[in-house]
Amino acid sequence: MEIRISFSFLIASIQLVDAKPKLGERGPLILKEIVSQPWAASWKSATLKNVRLISEKPDLCQPLNLPPVWSALISGPDGASGHLIWDSVGEGKLVEFSLDGKFQVKGVSGRVISGVPSFQQFPIMGEDLKPVASGCVPTAAASVVSYWASGRFPSWRGHEGKTPKDLVLRLRSKLNMTLFPDVDGFTPNRMALAGAYPSELLEVLKAETVAYDLPIQIGLGRFSFPLFKKEIDKSRPALLSCMVRVAHKPHLSWPHEVAGVGYYEIDNVNLVGVIDNFFPTDHKETIRWIRQDAFRSILILRPLEKE
Repeated sequence: MEIRISFSFLIASIQLVDAKPKLGERGPLILKEIVSQPWAASWKSATLKNVRLISEKPDLCQPLNLPPVWSALISGPDGASGHLIWDSVGEGKLVEFSLDGKFQVKGVSGRVISGVPSFQQFPIMGEDLKPVASGCVPTAAASVVSYWASGRFPSWRGHEGKTPKDLVLRLRSKLNMTLFPDVDGFTPNRMALAGAYPSELLEVLKAETVAYDLPIQIGLGRFSFPLFKKEIDKSRPALLSCMVRVAHKPHLSWPHEVAGVGYYEIDNVNLVGVIDNFFPTDHKETIRWIRQDAFRSILILRPLEKE
């Protein structure tokens, strides 16, 4: 552990030296382009505050060694808020952003599927009678399953319970969840985190389609933006694995599973719109927009069409 900590600290120090201070000035320009989109017109007076250069926590237990970035809070209309992150090297391109609110995003630059429920991770009682997180994999999966259960496949809700938590717990019970002590401060109460592999989720969802007699084809593969775009254009949300910073704690980073619901192009970068199950916001409909290079795998669900 000491070797890992020292190595991570060295990497962070080298990356900070490479950061270009002048790129901190790109934030307002990126924000201007964001709020110039037709769907974000109500935020045209938004400004940035708390602009700072952020590095990954040097002694992070499981470091991703993500480079330093410029980070800022967005001050929007009527006390609304958001966040903005952009590169500290190169051209200072947009990395991610969010506007805390409900928007109808559609047009030539992208679109978002409406009606995908947003669920946040929640504590459950572990075997040692201490709280553990529900986990990003089953919580994200519950959002996508609920989308299909609310529309074409109501039987997928099952008979075990009708609340979102019931569905998360059902999916979670079928996964091989691994617990990780929260030594870095991801959660306010330092409850243990819980993880699972997308490949295991694939098998769980396949088994569910058999159990509930659902005409749905499910597949897992390497993330591809054109493939993801095709799924969104067909109104099919996808489950995505990514390597990202924690939106509200950008000095922390982790492998994460989210529900992919949209795409857009801003600042000449392709963005993936996700429902993040570990992102406290005022509006459940808030979309977190993340640059495509953060994503690793895509799990797609395609209803079989009648011939």
